Amino acid sequence: MTAARSPDAQQSLSMETKSPWFTSPNGGNRDRAVMVAFATARLLDGGRPEHAFTDLVALGTDRRQAAIAVCVAAGTPWDVAENRMAGFDGVWASLASGSAGAAGSLLELYGYFDADVALDDEQNTIASFLREAMAAVEYLPSGYANQMYRLLRTGQLREAFLSLEEMGGLRWQENRPFWNGLRQAAARLDSAHQLDSEVSAARRRCERLAS
Repeated sequence: MTAARSPDAQQSLSMETKSPWFTSPNGGNRDRAVMVAFATARLLDGGRPEHAFTDLVALGTDRRQAAIAVCVAAGTPWDVAENRMAGFDGVWASLASGSAGAAGSLLELYGYFDADVALDDEQNTIASFLREAMAAVEYLPSGYANQMYRLLRTGQLREAFLSLEEMGGLRWQENRPFWNGLRQAAARLDSAHQLDSEVSAARRRCERLAS
């Protein structure tokens, strides 16, 4: 007779099947698996990625490895997370010398832990119109631009559109190319999000300012 799994074993199995690492053809490294399982448990408990990173570092984990493990636990395959980490080489001196909490917050701020979403054709078209609108602006504050690109990478197109429409109303009312890009994105979003009064109202404002 097969012994019943303990609750802890069942939770561990659940974490392993949810994490991309455990379904990767590159699997088998037990140290990485343990780090990812630990980070996954923290996220399943409602913790934020930067806090899971800090917890791993507090246990003596190398900061780069801790960051990659949390990124994997959040939904990114290990090799992709590893390649993405290379993009932070320029700021790694700051990430390595400051506190683990500050390093985790910086990684989160710049979207390192985000799980990218594969957009379908319609979503890619909407995203391209939103990028067109952003490109029409002479100066886009760096922090705001980072926020927008994070929304686009993670498929939050409605949120990106509404944020740009609000910001445009405050700063770029006379920029017709900006509004034209938003108008085209709005038309498609309005069809996708039927009965969404917020998107519909924003679409009307974009059409007025683009004309």
